Amino acid sequence: MNQYKFRYKRGWFWKTIRARGHNLDKELDRMDVFGLDGSIISIPEWSKCYLKLGVDWIAFTKGQMEAESGQDIKLKV
Repeated sequence: MNQYKFRYKRGWFWKTIRARGHNLDKELDRMDVFGLDGSIISIPEWSKCYLKLGVDWIAFTKGQMEAESGQDIKLKV
């Protein structure tokens, strides 16, 4: 799996971005989300937002760890 759903909200409604990664810049209070097409979506005032990551994010992270280490990663359920 090479993507996951990045769900966040500020206010009433949840927004979803198909992502290949994200990075928090604490100094600027900004979240950068890396899109499937190579774009970067910057979300300002991140401290005012809520984030929801699902099991697809866990599978994405596991796949990245396996690719980097060259080893099979076991997850406890």
